[in-house]
Amino acid sequence: MSGVDRTTTQLGDREAERARLGPLAICWLSDGAPSPVSLLNRAEISLGRGEDAEIQLSGSGVSRLHARFHRQGPVYALRDLSSTNGTYINGARIQHLGLSENDVVRFGTVVGVVTRVAPDSAFDGELQEVAPGVMLGPGLAGEIDALRRAAKSDLPVVLWGETGVGKERLARALHVMSGRSGEFHGINCAALPAALAEAELFGHRRGAFTGAEQAGLGHLRAAHRGTLLLDELADLALPLQAKLLRALQEAAVIPLGETQSVPIDVRIVAACQEPLAALIEQKRLRPDLAARLNGLGVEVTPLRGRRADIALLFGYFLSRHSGGRPPAVEAELLESLLVHGWPGNVRELELTTRRLLIVHSREPVLRRSHLPAEFAPAPVDTNEAPPPDASRREHDERRFALELGRKGGKIAPAAAAAKISRQRAYRLLAGRSVSEFLAEGGPELDSHEPPT
Repeated sequence: MSGVDRTTTQLGDREAERARLGPLAICWLSDGAPSPVSLLNRAEISLGRGEDAEIQLSGSGVSRLHARFHRQGPVYALRDLSSTNGTYINGARIQHLGLSENDVVRFGTVVGVVTRVAPDSAFDGELQEVAPGVMLGPGLAGEIDALRRAAKSDLPVVLWGETGVGKERLARALHVMSGRSGEFHGINCAALPAALAEAELFGHRRGAFTGAEQAGLGHLRAAHRGTLLLDELADLALPLQAKLLRALQEAAVIPLGETQSVPIDVRIVAACQEPLAALIEQKRLRPDLAARLNGLGVEVTPLRGRRADIALLFGYFLSRHSGGRPPAVEAELLESLLVHGWPGNVRELELTTRRLLIVHSREPVLRRSHLPAEFAPAPVDTNEAPPPDASRREHDERRFALELGRKGGKIAPAAAAAKISRQRAYRLLAGRSVSEFLAEGGPELDSHEPPT
């Protein structure tokens, strides 16, 4: 195939991918309120508080004509129009800068996140209670849709993602959607006492071991006709994994001290911090058990990869932990929350919200100055111009390859440092391993790339 043909094919693939994901949009946010969306679907779109602005913003600190979005091929950029209070991307004031999905923009007191709106779904911009007490944002719509399609079956499910990302919430949602008559039962495999793990999983008869004064049902039988969440599955001892595999294959357990098996009907959901293949490679998971569990695999997007959810969850936690009387929130504080990396994900966000409410309970307005130092926004090169259409992929590949080297081949930190989504990072890899990408796919790095 000629170079011209190959280039045409690559551009066509990118156009098809953008069509599937939907157009870029700005999701306008406040501290928990429903979020309207402005589509970026024209060559130039002005915004400001004036009547001649195509996107009218009513917040304070917004100039009559504040800024303009403009398109260069598939790439959108944002240019400040000499506004009084400045235009900000990811916490830094800019004059002209290319936009990437998941970027945070601020104009005065108006904050938004660059997102995509799938053509076959309506973005409602609100939290949804997918199970009693389980609130999930629109950033997990893809994960929820995958689980909904499999819910009525008995297909085992593997949820993998960082700690605190919401895997148990999704497992509970799956149980509710399944309509199974039994209970949802979750266990943390890392917390099972080594000496008692078998008895706790499979049950035991009275007197089966010292201290067994009563018979125990066991976690598997407790989830009969329901759903069993095996959280931190890889922390289960390998010999016990073999016994778990046998119980799942035979749909029956033999309680400790008994000789007769007891039938079980259990939907299994396994939760891990890494994909099953990585756990097998690390010799923490038996390949045969992985094969038995790997029905539907769902990667749960970390909170930093779905920034619109941060504002919605923050508003929900504010209301919940303030007794329904949340304080006002400064726009700069919301901006700092949105650009934070959230290594502890939703769990960390809830704890941060509680700390703000307790430590600053006498303040009528929560401000950015109330946040710890680690919430300071990372610096941005405000003079960087957006790459032209033909070099957009090469630009992303170059930055991603550079950060992969710096981050020891770890995809998620490298994608965050390169300012691309994890989904785009995997698309750039195109099925190659990290070493193959760096050796074959990643373009030569510019010698002038600045050190971090």
